[in-house]
Amino acid sequence: MKQIIKGDTEPAHLVVANKALEVHKSRYGEGNKYKHLLYNIRYRNKHFQVEVITRRVTMTATVIAGVRSLSRILETG
Repeated sequence: MKQIIKGDTEPAHLVVANKALEVHKSRYGEGNKYKHLLYNIRYRNKHFQVEVITRRVTMTATVIAGVRSLSRILETG
């Protein structure tokens, strides 16, 4: 399964996104598809939120940094 990290390319964000993908893969494997899961990861005394989505062929991690658009809320509502 291909792992994709979307969003910012800061080194801390890449480390956090990789950690979230590892946690998700150890917990669910390749199951639990098409559900948005949020992980709170602590790295160097900072807390980051990472959204992980498992799709048919990919596992995508997006670091939530800053304000998000409301389109995600409108899609799920």
